[in-house]
Amino acid sequence: MSEKKNTLPKTAKKTLSKASAKRKEEVLFFAPVLEQFLGRLPLRSRDIIAARFGMHGKDLQTLEEIGRAYNITRERVRQVIGSALGSLAQESEHPAFIQISLRIQSTLKEKSGIMHAEEFLTKLAPMGGKERGSLLAFVECLSIVEEQKAVKEREKIYVLKDFSLVEWAKVKDSAKTILAEANQALDQEGLFDRYTEKHDTISRQELFDFLSVAKDVCQNVFGKWGLAGWSDIKPRGTREKAHLVLKMAGKPLHFREITTLIDSYGLHSSKKRKSHPQTVHNELIKDKRFVLVGRGIYALSDWGYKKGTVKEVIGEILTRMKKPLSREEVLAEVLKIRQVKRSTVIINLNTFFHRIGKNAYTVKK
Repeated sequence: MSEKKNTLPKTAKKTLSKASAKRKEEVLFFAPVLEQFLGRLPLRSRDIIAARFGMHGKDLQTLEEIGRAYNITRERVRQVIGSALGSLAQESEHPAFIQISLRIQSTLKEKSGIMHAEEFLTKLAPMGGKERGSLLAFVECLSIVEEQKAVKEREKIYVLKDFSLVEWAKVKDSAKTILAEANQALDQEGLFDRYTEKHDTISRQELFDFLSVAKDVCQNVFGKWGLAGWSDIKPRGTREKAHLVLKMAGKPLHFREITTLIDSYGLHSSKKRKSHPQTVHNELIKDKRFVLVGRGIYALSDWGYKKGTVKEVIGEILTRMKKPLSREEVLAEVLKIRQVKRSTVIINLNTFFHRIGKNAYTVKK
């Protein structure tokens, strides 16, 4: 290898010199190093590499798209790219290439050897564009890392070469079984404890690094883990989203507050989409899981709240207790399941129910 070949441009040297002063994930040097390594190739070859790996800030182009642009066949495009990457792979003993390889390897090791493709690329090349495309080109040449396309049970990923996808599947399936048996969403502590009770020791980080790329086991916006089909994990309609918001709040909320929380928690598939208070209000009215307990205030029926007027609520309480109750006792019971004024309860009590003595009430016969 000639001396000229091993010499990086000033921009690359300057970037590489920052590696010791900054955290690895902040160093951006893939593009200048790639430019140096591929600098002796014909301009067309460099342009084809740039198009293939999206170095111009555009989407990665297909072999067919590139072929049309240069009036060559797909196979010829493949040959040009293969030759260019082969030239890049020959630089594997260069100090800059080794540093890049180690950085990519350490990033994957920090995530137990497996990462969601988008997380991997964003972590290493947060600025995107040419830097991201250059990273993709280096990854293509490295024997230590592999790209795995998305399949039914997991997302598109990058893994270290010796990573066992068979072991990954076993861990994921075990976690899926545990969640199905629990039949409820679990926080990390709960899921990890249940997992380690049944299986060999696994670190907390390894378990959740594995699950982070699964499609059928997911974490919701509140940090709870569950099956992807559960409404608590991936709520789809307005009612499911409102139900999750109330469940996590653990208390009655006004429908406008529910609307705001749906948006602030990012429960919409599109960030641009906004919820409308009246739409939320209309959906809650139709669903038996929600109970109107005050002016625009909703609770979950699972909490013991029931539909009905204040008069009906008082009647149900007195009937259930099977004995006369004092005014304060009635107030206490009503206010457990309704957010209404004390005066409203007293008016209904005096108007529709039979008073016994000075301060006891029962249902009129």
